[in-house]
Amino acid sequence: MKGHCDCGSVVVTIPELPNEINACPCSFCNRAGAQWGYFPAGTVDVKGETEAYCRASRTIEFHRCAICGILTHWQTNDRRIRHTGVNMRNFDPEVIATTTVVANP
Repeated sequence: MKGHCDCGSVVVTIPELPNEINACPCSFCNRAGAQWGYFPAGTVDVKGETEAYCRASRTIEFHRCAICGILTHWQTNDRRIRHTGVNMRNFDPEVIATTTVVANP
């Protein structure tokens, strides 16, 4: 399943729909309007040029398209976190409409 940023320069491929989508209520995600699907590290493929922003504890890199600026995903080198977050708002709304949205920090 593929999603993309507004200009199409960054394409994110996920193995399947997540069981649920997290509308994280933290201040950053709230401002960005992101809704996250979580996938095991190494199962998400990202093509295209992104820019990273490290927030707070500097362990999570939030990536956005280098051209249009749309937030696409986050990743980390922290070995305790074994998943990657993908902004599900970059996927076809009709396809993800059947997935439950929760709000967990």
